[in-house]
This record gives sequence, structure tokens and C-alpha cells, in this order.
Amino acid sequence: MMKPAFIATLLVILSASALGTVEPRQDATNSSSCIQACSRLVRNTDYRTHFPGNGDLEVWDAKQQEVRSACRVQPTSTDDVADILSVVLDTSCSFSVKSGGHARYPDDSVSVGGVTIDLHRMRSTEVSTDRKSVRLGAGHVLYSMFSDLGRHNLTTVGGRASDVGIGGFVLGGGFSHLSPQYGLAKDNVFHWTSKVLTGTSIKDCPPQYHSGNREERTHPDLYFALRGGMNNFGIVTYFTMRAVEQGQLYSGQKTYKADQRAATTDQAYELTTRWKNDTAMSFYYSFGYNQEADDYDLSVTQTYAQPILDPPAFRELNQIPSESSTLRIDWLTEFSKEVASATPPGGRNLFATVTYSPSAELDREIQDIMAEEIQSVKKAPSFFPNLVIQPLYEGAIRAGKQRGGSAGGTDADSPLTVVLLTTLWNDVADDDAMTTFVNRWVERSEAATRDAGKYHPWRYINYASKEQDPFAGYGEESLQRLRNIQASIDPNGVFSSTGLCRGYFKLR
Repeated sequence: MMKPAFIATLLVILSASALGTVEPRQDATNSSSCIQACSRLVRNTDYRTHFPGNGDLEVWDAKQQEVRSACRVQPTSTDDVADILSVVLDTSCSFSVKSGGHARYPDDSVSVGGVTIDLHRMRSTEVSTDRKSVRLGAGHVLYSMFSDLGRHNLTTVGGRASDVGIGGFVLGGGFSHLSPQYGLAKDNVFHWTSKVLTGTSIKDCPPQYHSGNREERTHPDLYFALRGGMNNFGIVTYFTMRAVEQGQLYSGQKTYKADQRAATTDQAYELTTRWKNDTAMSFYYSFGYNQEADDYDLSVTQTYAQPILDPPAFRELNQIPSESSTLRIDWLTEFSKEVASATPPGGRNLFATVTYSPSAELDREIQDIMAEEIQSVKKAPSFFPNLVIQPLYEGAIRAGKQRGGSAGGTDADSPLTVVLLTTLWNDVADDDAMTTFVNRWVERSEAATRDAGKYHPWRYINYASKEQDPFAGYGEESLQRLRNIQASIDPNGVFSSTGLCRGYFKLR
């Protein structure tokens, strides 16, 4: 049984004081340092160690599936993670950390030639006695999390696709159907308990405590940094998050012919602005290229966080003639599988993002830019580009500010439109062309938002491409604070761009 509500979780962070100097890693696969690390790790029977070709590694993107680590280790506890860290630091072996494995670049969650720390076996779920919080192992994917919580008629501020891991999802922010009411996922981590690795001992780091409307920040810098700072501050092994009573709810997707584009974009604008106070309502809509038909498809995914068919917010949208519909009352687990089925594992993927003030006209212009830019690559095998357009709800912005703000927050006072470009293809020979296509779309889309006077610098880090700099959109004050915190926690730069853990976006 959990200790009182809002007990937290965990974190294993590198300290400062007793690690000594860590040499920047070399990119040589199976370097002697990593062979030495793996030979030490395999002797510890508290966790499982796998070598290339051995085990059941689950990752989403083909580019990461092609990566070969020196070994992969599966801890079951925070103490295991601390022990693994001490080995890779002692041997100066590079490492990556995998929660669900939904990242898109080598070294993000599968280490190139180093040690992959795979949290798959850390999927515990503990509901507090008052049912107001839940302690979740960082190895959960959204499906396993929703399944466990659903047995209690509870949920938390989780995502949409069943195979996404909660580790990167929460640390990067976390859009959810509950965001209009509660904010992003990162705004709903109640209590961070940190442990600092100092040589061979583990030292407690004071937590931030939240209870009702009272917040006592005993470690405000770390609490600020973890909410949007990604993996620059250590390894999160558990999250204690807000628990929300949730049974079945209304959701699903409608598809439309391309000639309904004006009507659907207009309705999306109305939902973002006119219905912003209905915090049970959330939606996103997609504009994708259908390679087989050489045409474009439209879809709108509606969610209402109650078991109500035909909610008032969606009635005008539902009057638009549609091609198909999966709208129904069902469980979150089933909806999350439906979303994930649209992008199965094994393809090559890139993401990119832009943000701007809501505008139906600008939505259509952003779509037109994609349609123009795909012309040079649209014959690539299994090519599927898709624009996902959604609000950063006013309620979500407000909820984040009520929690005291965060590293990944925005100073906006009204809703924003966040656009995700997803690009799928199969052939490695097309990698460079796809990168060029994505970069061109970003360049032209951002120029369009500036020309319209609606540009916003905030970029959702979980949607950004490697060529984008999401930290720059956090604002200079927040960015400098993040860098100062990271330098104080990790002065040797283990979690920096030249350190042992280089994956994802780095502060320095």
C-alpha cells in the first residue's frame, strides 16, 4: 500500500560532487568501455541483460530498430537503475534510456554501441488510498497504464496512442483529452522525490509537495526543470500523478472527403475559440496524403470526457457529411489502440511542428504548403505525410500557470494552434529526401505564420524535429534557468550533448 497521497516517485540524478570527470563518449560500436560495462552488468542477477539478437526489444521506428547496442539491461527498481548508472559511469560507456520506445532517432531510446537501459519491466501501478493520486512505473506505455487504472474506474492525464511510453510523454509535456481541465501531463505530477547519485551511495533530494491548494516547494528548481526539460536531469523511474475518476467516455473519428476541408477547418476554429470553456471537450483533426488515390483525406477525432452521445460542442461539426465514423461510448484503452493502429511500428518516421494563434485560413495555408512540398517525394514507397492540427487549450495554459509555471510552459493568455507533421516512409534511400521535405515544410509554414501576424515561438518538444530548437521557444529566462539547474545537478555533462547520454534535445 502507498504511503499518504502524493508520495512520489523517483528520479535518479547525477550529482555533481563525487562522480569525477566523465570523458565524452566515443561513437565506436562495442567499444572496450561498453564491453567492460556489459560484462559487469550481466553478472548482476537483479536485472536482465540482453545482447544484440537476444531478447524482445520493442521500439516503434525502423531507424531505432536498426541500432545495435553493446547490451540492453532491464531494471526492476530504482536501486537497479542506480547500480546500472554507477557501472556505465565507472566505465565511461554511453547509454540511452527507453520507456516505451516511441522515439524517432538513434540514441534517443536505443543506444548506438552503448548500454540501453530498458524500463519495460517497471510497470507497477499503485493507487493511493484516497484515490487522488497514482504511482506509475516509468516503463508503462499508455495502454498498460489505462488498463491498470481502468480496473479502478480511474485515469490520469495520459495521451492518445497506446504504444507511447509515459516517460518521454510526461517529461516532454503530454497532450491529453483531460488537458482542457487539468493541463498537460507534466502539470499533473504531484510529487517528485529525487535521489542523487554520489559515488556509490544514494542521497535523498528534498521533494516538492502538493496538497490541495497549498504548495510547499522544497526543491523548486528541480520541480520546474522536470516539467518540460526532458532527459537533461537524470532518469525518472516513477511518476506520482493526479488520479481522475473515469469510466467510459465518448470519442472516435469521422472521415471526410477533401471537398469538406473548408467546413472542417472552420469548425475546428469554432471549437478552439467559441467552445473553449467546455473543458470536457477536446479534439484534433488531420489532413493526410493518400498515396494510393493520389488525393487527400480529412478526419476529425472528437472526445468528450463523459459518456454522452452527440455532445452539444460537436453538433455543428457532426452536421458536415462524412465518409465514415467510429464515434461511440467506450473505454480509453480501446480508443488508444484505435489511434495507434494508424501508425504501426516498423516504418521510418519524422516529426516536425509549428505553433500559431488560431486561424482557419492559416490552417488551410499550412495544409496547402504540405501538398505543394510533397510533389518531389510522393512516389517514395509507403509514403504517408499527415498534418495533425490541435489546440493548446486556454484551460490547459491556465492550469499550467496555476501549478506555478514550468520549463515547457508558455506565456500565452489565449489558445494556440499546435500543428504536428508526421512523415512515414519505408526505404532508407529516401531518408535525406524526407528530411529535406520536412525542413522545407517547417521553413515555409513558419514564414506563413509570421506573414499572417500569428507566429508563436513555442514548439512542443515531443513533436519537434532534430533540426528545430524547442528550448529556444521556452524564453530566454526559462532557458537560462534550465541551463543553470542542469549545470548544478550535472556539472560533468553526463546528460549533455557531449556526455554519455546524448539522446533527445540537449540544453548544452
